[in-house]
Amino acid sequence: MKFLTKQEKYIVIFLIAGAVCGASYSYYKKSHPPIDISFKKVLQQDASLQRELDLLLEEAKSININQASFEEMMMLNGVGPALAHRIIEYRRQNGPFRSKEDILNIPGIGPKKFEAVKERIILE
Repeated sequence: MKFLTKQEKYIVIFLIAGAVCGASYSYYKKSHPPIDISFKKVLQQDASLQRELDLLLEEAKSININQASFEEMMMLNGVGPALAHRIIEYRRQNGPFRSKEDILNIPGIGPKKFEAVKERIILE
């Protein structure tokens, strides 16, 4: 190495260090494969977990029309500010809804809109 200048020696050392780091990283990646915890895989293997998850998601999407706020009412498909206000006003004047079908008494909610929201509304 006597024939190399000081700057060339640093470059050679830098290249060797880079090669050693690259080889170390490659070895590490091969000896430590990534953990494949796929939630989808787990659900496919256990159907009961899938049913439970579906129920939790359905409950999370459901809205209790006897207690829902203005903002929560607007989460229902096809329910905007005016209709949400009418639902809350109807509830205030007539008391809690006794059945899901009672929502049909509100102007602006017909059979078609009722079909779109009936799966997401609950009464408690």
